Amino acid sequence: MDRRLLYRVLMTLSASIIALLPETVLASAFQLFEQDGASVGEYHAGYAAAANDASTAFYNPAGIIRFKAQQLVLSADSVTTDFKYQGSVAVNTISAGEPKPATAQGGNFNLIPAMHYVAPLSDGIGFGLSVDVPFGLKTTYGRTTPIQYAATTAAITVVDISPALGFRLFDRTSFGIGLDFQRSAAQFNQPGGLGDPPETADSQNSFTGTGYGGHAGLLYEFSPVSRVGLSYHSQVVQHLTGASWFTGSLADAFNDGPFSSHAYTNVTMPAYTAFSGYHEISDRWTFLGSAIFTQWSVSKELILHNISGIANLDPSSNITITIPEYYRNTWNLSVGSHYKLTDEMFLRCGVGYDQTPVQNQYRNVTLPDNNRFVVALGGHYQSTKTIGFDIGWSHIFMNQANIYPPPLVAGDQQVTTIGHVNGGADILAAQVTWEMT
Repeated sequence: MDRRLLYRVLMTLSASIIALLPETVLASAFQLFEQDGASVGEYHAGYAAAANDASTAFYNPAGIIRFKAQQLVLSADSVTTDFKYQGSVAVNTISAGEPKPATAQGGNFNLIPAMHYVAPLSDGIGFGLSVDVPFGLKTTYGRTTPIQYAATTAAITVVDISPALGFRLFDRTSFGIGLDFQRSAAQFNQPGGLGDPPETADSQNSFTGTGYGGHAGLLYEFSPVSRVGLSYHSQVVQHLTGASWFTGSLADAFNDGPFSSHAYTNVTMPAYTAFSGYHEISDRWTFLGSAIFTQWSVSKELILHNISGIANLDPSSNITITIPEYYRNTWNLSVGSHYKLTDEMFLRCGVGYDQTPVQNQYRNVTLPDNNRFVVALGGHYQSTKTIGFDIGWSHIFMNQANIYPPPLVAGDQQVTTIGHVNGGADILAAQVTWEMT
């Protein structure tokens, strides 16, 4: 294979392939609102005001003060995503850049666990501890269609460990504050090739890191059955480090084998603010609502350092990639209700709207994100005085995402993807609540 042609191919693979990672990581769907199981059945309506179980330690720590006994909540939410790309992919070093039709099925199954604990310390102070996943996503298209040259697999998980305190300020007003210690893990794998059959290259990149932040909230109770809450979660900068591997026959041609580097980058998890209401209008009916504002506009560009690839016809372990993002701030809106069937059982329902931070001119196949509508159903059963069970289901309808971004350009190569993505997701949740009287 001609060495000059190989150089152009590898320059592209080392730049455009790795550049896809942050586009996948930062998305509205990457922000999770499922930090417990019960609220899945009402699509987190009442997020910062309900304070009905120990998950309030994360949602709004001011609600901790409502608990007169220790309580432990354990939950697991299963998330099944399903999306399909239809369109074309053109890479000017594969088939002379002619567009190839591409249809690719994406989506996967993920499990989101959570634990919350609260304990009263005195009449006016309470303690809470939460371990949950506020951000997380995994997407995959596989390697059986031409879309593999634009995207295959990307994943990130952020685990948050959060101690919190709640304080009674006045008769009807409480305040809470918590610390957030976050641990992140991210992975991105991407193939590339040239010719028929192709010479291949594989870019494999894994990162881990930590970040620190905080959250706080206020809760005002008009009466025992009516309250409003306001909470704020700060932005958290994740300092990620890891390894960038470049492998395959193209790596063999330039380096007589795979090579790697110690890569690093910073990813900012945005701040978000929630305002919620909770009101029991009768012995049977309760209504809830939430508005959550997320400050995605902090994500303007992301810089990846020490990426492995080929530069100036030689293997390099210090390539720097700068990726523009320019996300917009978003709103998430939800309303829901409870209907009490018996003293031991009630039903939940909810609807919601989730706005994407992606602007049309930057949407690509690695982040085919668009606005979503959500419906939710669930229920609670109090089996004993101290043990309760919850189940919930939410279905996410995503608007069709049209894909027509500018070509990805690196050196003499460009990748053009034009098409659309349709998809959605289902969330099934279960929770057990133990009040330790």
